[in-house]
Amino acid sequence: MERLNESRRSFGQVWRNPGIRRLAVVCLVSALLLMLFAWAFSRYQGERLKREWLARDEQLIGTIAAGHPEIASELPRLFADNSSGDSAIRERGRELAARYGLTRSVDPAVLPIVESYRTNLWATLSIALGLFVLLSAALLLRVYDRPYRHIRRLAISLENSVKQNAPMDKPLYEDGELGLLSHAVQELSLRLQETIAQLHKEKSLLKDTVADISHQLKTPLASLTIYVELLQDPRTSQKDAREFLDTCRRELDRMEWLILTLLKIARLEAEALELAPVKASLSHTIETALDPLRSMAEQRMVELVVNAQEELTLLHDPRWLSEAFTNLVKNAIEHSPEGGQVSIRIERTPLFAHISVKDQGEGIDERHLPHIFKKFYQSSPAGSGVGLGLPLAKSIIEKHEGLISASSRPKEGTSFTVTLPLHRSGSAGPSLTNL
Repeated sequence: MERLNESRRSFGQVWRNPGIRRLAVVCLVSALLLMLFAWAFSRYQGERLKREWLARDEQLIGTIAAGHPEIASELPRLFADNSSGDSAIRERGRELAARYGLTRSVDPAVLPIVESYRTNLWATLSIALGLFVLLSAALLLRVYDRPYRHIRRLAISLENSVKQNAPMDKPLYEDGELGLLSHAVQELSLRLQETIAQLHKEKSLLKDTVADISHQLKTPLASLTIYVELLQDPRTSQKDAREFLDTCRRELDRMEWLILTLLKIARLEAEALELAPVKASLSHTIETALDPLRSMAEQRMVELVVNAQEELTLLHDPRWLSEAFTNLVKNAIEHSPEGGQVSIRIERTPLFAHISVKDQGEGIDERHLPHIFKKFYQSSPAGSGVGLGLPLAKSIIEKHEGLISASSRPKEGTSFTVTLPLHRSGSAGPSLTNL
């Protein structure tokens, strides 16, 4: 398919238009038909004039022969002789003809053959040319109307596509400018449909996010309301007031984390954010993810163990990928018993990097495994979260063109496996907006 450009069109580009080719064919056929008609008509009129002229000559020869029998044998030769003859004789004949008004300025009506020939010629040519013009006009109208029919069809199809959000029907694939127009209109229709679908998706996502946020904020808001009323009560002691304020602080922190996490998930799912991938050490990214969790692990007496076969460097966004692993390891710590261990293992294959996060907890029931990456889904009350850490981790990993899966056995703990490609096609883009 030829692409649109602003350069001057060449003859080849003009000739590729089917309308131009059809117009050229119509003009050529019309010219040939006109030439054929002119040839046939001239032959017909010549034969007709010859018959009428011979009939007139026969009449004259008969009349003269009847009056002058002695020259009857010479009359045919005289009428058939086309030579110029004696000029004196011709002049004498012209003088005799002039006496009876037969000059070159004589009215053609006096000469029946000439008048008949002229009248017949005018009528035949008028009718023939009229029919020729009508036929040519009909053909040209059809040729010129064809692109407008296609354009109208495209306009109606595009209008239906925009109003009903349906694919364009009757696609037009043709050479030339009309084909380019058709291709561009269909591309526009597809982009409009994609835009409308994306807007519906973002609207639905925003609606679900707002509903999720409002639902999850009801409990902490209710708690804050109660604690504020208790703080306003003059009977509340200073010690209780400090405890209530600490509780309010924790609830506010929980609300802030909840809102920010939901917004992150929503913006990742809506593809409103782009990663800023760089070549960086995967081990360093995982260590960055573990730093804020070490104190939590010490309090719960859970050991964090990192096993890496080799130093592995791949294209990723360290800040966002570390946040994904933070959520995975935090979830593993929360479900590990005291004195347990959370192991993070990094393995390399020719095409992928596999990172496993395994705990020694009670495990996840098999019926819960297909749902653990859904927002607000909790397989057990052991964790302190609200079911957003795993969905956020999944969104971030998928944004890195990776996969995450979970396997678990009762009493043997749970293992999350992250698979990331070693070679990605995407290039570094603008950084994600801080949330």
